Amino acid sequence: SLARPEVFRVQIRALLRAALHGNLKVMFPMIAVRDEYQRAAAMFAQEQAALAARGVAQKMPPLGIMVEVPSVAIAPEAFSEVAFFSIGSNDLTQYVMAAARDNASVAHLNSIKHPAVLRLIASVAAFGRAQEIPVSLCGDAGGDAAAIPALIEAGLRDLSVVPAQLAMAKAAIADVSI
Repeated sequence: SLARPEVFRVQIRALLRAALHGNLKVMFPMIAVRDEYQRAAAMFAQEQAALAARGVAQKMPPLGIMVEVPSVAIAPEAFSEVAFFSIGSNDLTQYVMAAARDNASVAHLNSIKHPAVLRLIASVAAFGRAQEIPVSLCGDAGGDAAAIPALIEAGLRDLSVVPAQLAMAKAAIADVSI
């Protein structure tokens, strides 16, 4: 993490070398401001240059971010240089609704279908389409048959689903007309 750069740099070097051997993408979690992404991306560039200078084979993987913090969902244009967005449905909903998932007294407020949450998801999806930046959704909502129509209506076309819910998600998607 940015808080422990010496550890992060070791991980970055390993990722740069591993990227040669498959479809590796790196997603930074809990990004709240552009500077955090830029610092992390700069560390990747620095480590790539250092490896190249030593003659070590490496490859820069696509760098993207989780959209979990409302500041990113409200202003995705600040992150136009990312390779992809992955909307974290659980955290984004919790932070937008100011309702901790593990607090029974407010847990009922955690609904991905709340208009405020869907509006932010739609904003990120529209920005991604306009800028040709892939946008996906991860978290529980991708496997929620009741939420899938609203997510598709919001503009999402890529949902992460646990294997046990895949058939149900496919059926829910098949029932949606766009």
